[in-house]
Amino acid sequence: MMKSLLLTALFLLIFTRLVSAQQQPFENQSRSAKKWYQQALRLQQKGNYTSSLVLFEKASQQFKKQRLWRKHIDCDNEFTHSLILLGRYNEALKKAGQTLQESLTNLKDTTLVVVPYTNLGTIYFEKGEYDKALTYYNKVLQIQRTLFGDDHLKLVDSYINLGNVYTSKAEYDKALAYFQKSVQIRRSFLGNTHPDLAYSYFLIGNIYFYKREFDKALDNHQKALKSRLAHFGKIHPEVANSYNSLGSVYQHKGEYDTALEYHLKALQMRRTIYGEKHLRTADSYNNLGSLYRVRGEYTKALEYLQKGLQIRRATLKESHHSVSESYIRLGSLYQVTGEYEKALEYHQKALQGFLATFGKVHPAVADSYKELGNTYFDKGEYDKALENYQQTLEIRRVVSGEAHTSVGNSYYVIGNVYAAKGEYDKALEYFHKALQIRVAVHGEMHHNVADSYNNLGNIYQAKGDYTLALEYHQKALLIRLKVLNESHPKVADSYNNLGKLYYAKKDYGKALEYHQKAVNTYLKSLGESHPGVAEAYNNLGNIYQAQGDYKLALEYHQKALQGYRKTFGNAHPGVADTYNYLGNVYRLKDEPRKSLQLFQKAIMANVPSFQDSLISHNPILAGHTKPYLTPVTLLLSLQSKAEVLEHLFNQSHAIKDLILALQTSCSADSVAYKIQQNYTGENDKVAFTASAMKLYQQALPLCLKVYQLTKDQRYLDKAFYFAERGKASVLTASLAESKAKTFAEIPDSLLQQDQLFRSQMAQFSQRLVKELAKGKEADSSKLVFYQNNLFRAHLQQEKLVNQLEKKYPKFYSLKYQLQAVTPKQLQGVLDEKTALLDYVLTDTLLQVFIMGRKFYKVESVVLDSLFQRRLTAFRESILYKDHDLHQQVAYALYQLFIPASLPKSIKSLIIIPAGELTTFPFEALLTKPREVKEDKRKAYLLKKYNVSYAYSAGLLYERLIQTQETENKQLLAMAPVFESPARSNQRANIQTKLFHQENYEESELERVNNRNNITSQIINQQLDNVDIERNKKYYSDVRNNIIPETLLLEGKYPRPLPASEREVKNIAQLFQAKGVPAKVFLHQQASENQIKSLETAQYNFIHLATHGFVNEKYPELSGLVLAPDKTDQEDGILYTGEIYNLHLKADLVTLSACETGLGKIVPSEGVIGLTRALLYAGAKNIMVSVWKVSDESTADLMEDFYRQLLSGKSKARALHAAKRKMLKQDRYSQPYYWAPFILIGK
Repeated sequence: MMKSLLLTALFLLIFTRLVSAQQQPFENQSRSAKKWYQQALRLQQKGNYTSSLVLFEKASQQFKKQRLWRKHIDCDNEFTHSLILLGRYNEALKKAGQTLQESLTNLKDTTLVVVPYTNLGTIYFEKGEYDKALTYYNKVLQIQRTLFGDDHLKLVDSYINLGNVYTSKAEYDKALAYFQKSVQIRRSFLGNTHPDLAYSYFLIGNIYFYKREFDKALDNHQKALKSRLAHFGKIHPEVANSYNSLGSVYQHKGEYDTALEYHLKALQMRRTIYGEKHLRTADSYNNLGSLYRVRGEYTKALEYLQKGLQIRRATLKESHHSVSESYIRLGSLYQVTGEYEKALEYHQKALQGFLATFGKVHPAVADSYKELGNTYFDKGEYDKALENYQQTLEIRRVVSGEAHTSVGNSYYVIGNVYAAKGEYDKALEYFHKALQIRVAVHGEMHHNVADSYNNLGNIYQAKGDYTLALEYHQKALLIRLKVLNESHPKVADSYNNLGKLYYAKKDYGKALEYHQKAVNTYLKSLGESHPGVAEAYNNLGNIYQAQGDYKLALEYHQKALQGYRKTFGNAHPGVADTYNYLGNVYRLKDEPRKSLQLFQKAIMANVPSFQDSLISHNPILAGHTKPYLTPVTLLLSLQSKAEVLEHLFNQSHAIKDLILALQTSCSADSVAYKIQQNYTGENDKVAFTASAMKLYQQALPLCLKVYQLTKDQRYLDKAFYFAERGKASVLTASLAESKAKTFAEIPDSLLQQDQLFRSQMAQFSQRLVKELAKGKEADSSKLVFYQNNLFRAHLQQEKLVNQLEKKYPKFYSLKYQLQAVTPKQLQGVLDEKTALLDYVLTDTLLQVFIMGRKFYKVESVVLDSLFQRRLTAFRESILYKDHDLHQQVAYALYQLFIPASLPKSIKSLIIIPAGELTTFPFEALLTKPREVKEDKRKAYLLKKYNVSYAYSAGLLYERLIQTQETENKQLLAMAPVFESPARSNQRANIQTKLFHQENYEESELERVNNRNNITSQIINQQLDNVDIERNKKYYSDVRNNIIPETLLLEGKYPRPLPASEREVKNIAQLFQAKGVPAKVFLHQQASENQIKSLETAQYNFIHLATHGFVNEKYPELSGLVLAPDKTDQEDGILYTGEIYNLHLKADLVTLSACETGLGKIVPSEGVIGLTRALLYAGAKNIMVSVWKVSDESTADLMEDFYRQLLSGKSKARALHAAKRKMLKQDRYSQPYYWAPFILIGK
């Protein structure tokens, strides 16, 4: 037994030694692996990630050989972590996947997959794939909850990781909940003073910073700092992090000196801890660079940002996102200093880096496109800015969804572009959309919401709605004062905008008060050299300029110029604006030479490639390139220069000054044309052309002056060109686009899409305006719903049109290659007996272009102070059948409007009216004075000429050269008739939708006769006492207060039109007697749904006998009343927007309804109403009325008109004959009955 034991002991001893000898190398290898692992961790901590990879790899392989799986996997997890820190995410993703698989295979312990899952979550987090990141972080959390429950210390890191993801998703409340959970657990396990608790406070501080609740952010960051100082002392990485975050908060509060103090502390500490070339040091350099940029200290900003970039490039790969982030900051710096090419270079580098690291869909890529957009925006290249902003928007929608704050920010910057372009309605759409998202995400009291209110205020101010502008600016200021502080630059921006608003209202006292507040605030927060201060000085200069204090105005404008040039050099929009202001001061001081020099400098500052100080030279602006920075500023510079040159000519009488003034106006016109062509929304185009009327009205007399001095026909033709530039150019362009779609071989499927989007736009625009018209009683939820749907339809339609322009070159060519019609072309299509009278009307001058087949000239008449009163008296004399008043004014106006030089052979007039003449009944003028003792009916202009009308010479020319279509002649006639409820009980279920007013015409006239005897004042020749504005208001009230659209809501039924049934039946019989098919819809069949469902394109003649109404404030609410739809799918009114979407090919559309020729009169476009909609829909010629008349007289006139038309007469002659017949009847001899109907066309 003993021997056996001894032998066993001996064996064990020998075996142990043998094993020990064999294990010696393994232990040595294990120690080496541990050493490499520890060295790698230290390198990783120091930021030397590339070197750490080598050692982690060596250690991992060694542990693997020894089958020390846990240590091997620890090495691989850290290897993955270093790859993440290097931004090598694809490699990290692969490695993390491998490590996860090895963990599951070799360790057989699901709890050990926590680190690989965490790494995978972090990789997806860094790649911006937040939902995938949440998946992995939640897996970790689920494992930990299973092991430890919900409130264990082991779960804190998971809560923090999840909070970080939600922070990046801008779901701040969710993030806050996770971070607060970490505080709760750490307090429970570690007490109130543990340094780990400080990190939770730090993260909560960041959340409040992002929420722009700066006081709460400071409170939490100060808590974190206090704890860190207590545990780590004054020099520690976490203390530096706290200083860094506090600096950022103070910077955004506008307390720049305090921010600088904290950022410098962070930099100094990081240099001490990490050294000069560490990534944390680079972070501090970047933060300081950005702070100095905001402060306007651009040299220092450049120095610090370049230091940060150098460190990052030396430490990381060129494509690392931190290097790209440095490029973005440098690009932003060069952008604000006006060095746009450098800015673009750096932003492009950043974009390429982000794309290489993250791929195409990532928040950082979106931000890069945004910065490119910002630079192009500042350059004035708005199309490129939009292109990049749209890229940003698309990425953010994919990454974050439609309701995310980043998407709201994209809508906001896109709105800024449209605002800068002057497309104010378009800008409003985007600003309102941004505001909806921002309020939903942040609540009302947030600086982003204030920014939205601020810009909405600016837009409404630009549109002339000062009440709404004031409301929005006051909201913005209130929020900024509460969220930021009184010395913040954003507060100064609000003061600035309020000052501009009161300046526009000519309340110079309040304007001065607010601008002075702005200057003081800017100086306190930004210092003298900041561009914001320069802008504030210009605003003060403008006030003193308006008050006539030119000395002070010049002083402030010079200060502004000095500030702008110091920061940006000579080529910058702010420099150009300031030179314009200075030029205007010297113009007011009557120093034209000095003024011209300054306007020339303004042009040079705006067109960097043009540096010619000679007043006789202007930049070449032809071609597709845009050599200018801001077109609107350049337009003002050129206009102002032309005005001063004309003034100089009036002093010097040197023709060279006059010709140069005209050349400069032509250059200004080139800019205006490009601006208008670049607009997308019709309302914005109309608004711009209305504002450009000053240019055309300035250029036209210049042409005539040069023509008078030179007798060169080219200048007379140029005068006609400028006359036409102010006539329906937007309508012309819209018709050209519609025509282009027809002839550009675009597939029907795409045209149907376009039609669908346009129908949706019309539908939601009409509903939105209808709701807005309710004022304070409008339903806010409906407004949001309509705005969102209108916005979506606009986006879809714009995207489609952009695709059509790119894919179908013929469409683009036909759409934009519009050629102005020349006098020679027009003369060639006029017959021997027809003359064209094209009017241009200003406040003081009437110009008439007189054109026939063999003659062409222009006459100018200076208007006296009684002109407006005569126009009002003329219209009232017709409406109230006042013979004496009519004879008093009608002949005087005839002498004014109808040239005495017209050849006696002329039998027909085509009139192109302007301004208030758009609805003027020329045929009711008297061709002989009152003294002539003869039948007054023989003296009407109607007796002497056939009269028709056109919106512009260009549109007229298109109509005159069109060939007459003879195939498929058909008539469509509709008359709802509107029987009274007593006669139509079977339709009681729908009568409540309509209104009933049997004595409609009589009640209106009774109301008129109660008005302060204005008519008797005119009869007594007291023209000076006629209250023109009061009369205008009355007619506006009549049209906008008793229109059927309003009364539909009151459950009343339309006034019956019994004669309209006879009218359409007799007209149909006339057509059928000539063998022309006629389709008639009466009573309930004459519905809105009926006309929308018909193939209207097959009808050559369309006749609608019904009620019509106009709304001058909201032209979209003008319409025709039809029979209600039994299915309740339609409301019984064919609105203007719905007419736009009809497909018409009719040679004639007749609206036998009241006031269908009226609408909102825009100086540059004429009437915006039903006639415009019909022309767009495809009608070639239109007959409408310009005031209310009885249905009996209307029916008689219409029947006679068609009888004459079908006998072979032209439309103009047929209408003329029908009116002449009425004139011969005592019952209808007054112009009240026959003058309202006018023919637009040939």
